[in-house]
Amino acid sequence: MSAPGCAPPDDAPPLAPGIPYELARDRAARIADLRYDVALTLPEHPDEPVTGTLVAAFTLNDTSQALAFDFRAGDDQVHAVTANGEPVDVAVRNEHLVIPSAVLRLGANRIAIDFTAGDGSLNRREDYLYTLFVPDRASYALPVFDQPDLKARFRLTLDVPARWVAVANAPEEAMERRGPRRIYRFAETRPLPTYLFAFAAGDFQIVRAERDGRPMRLFHRETDRARVRRNTPALFDLHAAALRWLEAYTGIPYPFAKFDMVLIPSFQFGGMEHPGSIFYRAESLFLDRNPTQNQALGRASLIAHETAHMWFGDLVTMRWFDDVWTKEVFANFMAARIVNPSFPEIDHALRFWLAHYPAAYDVERTEGTHPIRQQLDNLNEAGSLYGAII
Repeated sequence: MSAPGCAPPDDAPPLAPGIPYELARDRAARIADLRYDVALTLPEHPDEPVTGTLVAAFTLNDTSQALAFDFRAGDDQVHAVTANGEPVDVAVRNEHLVIPSAVLRLGANRIAIDFTAGDGSLNRREDYLYTLFVPDRASYALPVFDQPDLKARFRLTLDVPARWVAVANAPEEAMERRGPRRIYRFAETRPLPTYLFAFAAGDFQIVRAERDGRPMRLFHRETDRARVRRNTPALFDLHAAALRWLEAYTGIPYPFAKFDMVLIPSFQFGGMEHPGSIFYRAESLFLDRNPTQNQALGRASLIAHETAHMWFGDLVTMRWFDDVWTKEVFANFMAARIVNPSFPEIDHALRFWLAHYPAAYDVERTEGTHPIRQQLDNLNEAGSLYGAII
């Protein structure tokens, strides 16, 4: 295998950093039936590297050009690549791992990559870690096709310290102890975009409950036991109520195999709608004693919003992030329908106006104003689409 960083194959298309729109459209036209089998070893200490193997299986209808995986990694982070059972020379450039067309086949293909994961989207702490891959950050950690319309079935294996627990999108198929380590094997997911693939592992406590015949789990790191006891019944009840409403409204049963929530201290957002395993900022859900009405409404709205995304954004996903506004508007609309009737004393129309209109109009009056649907030429600019207008 040639060293990463060598000259690209002659048939490699021009590649810019990030995920350009043209590259995404080319891959979406060529690739189908995509599956990833990901195996990662998570060290106990965050200064030690996360190593792994990823096997991508897919069908290809055009082998006239090389095929680029997205991997924003250093030159020394790709250790071996095989294509359809044969070792191949690879080139890593401009955040892409390029597979030459000569080793690709019409029909079924299997690409195996041994690598060291990048830490940029792994959010590693002293005794836990969690992923956050939205909107284009899966490729900081893994070599993948990092675009929302190439949904894949993921199968995940995590090798973690024995005192850690792990949670992912799909249910556990098996867990075994191997000396100082613990191996988790998770079932295959239904098709997901890379930005929704997620896992967390570490020193978490687990609270279990059942609502409407559905098992639920809550993973947390809160040390105040009274705070946990005070909040957890409401958290399970609010999620169950949102699920009931959405199933009735859409006529579609909850579309994923399990329902967990992971409460993470100082999580970057209020919540993130990972299918089967919603991640939340712990402080948003574990409220103080005697919360205000606005705090209770805010928590209920957040839960309804993230639960609505299971249908609007997760089951049905936009092709490209220029349509991110659709999933967010749907989730907000559904959350209001779910939650507002439980707070009849609040003027919800006025609250909505005050929460959104002034900030949106402040942008609208400036030269920086923009349409709701914005052009997006490269997925590495997707973070700029979020703002007061959407």
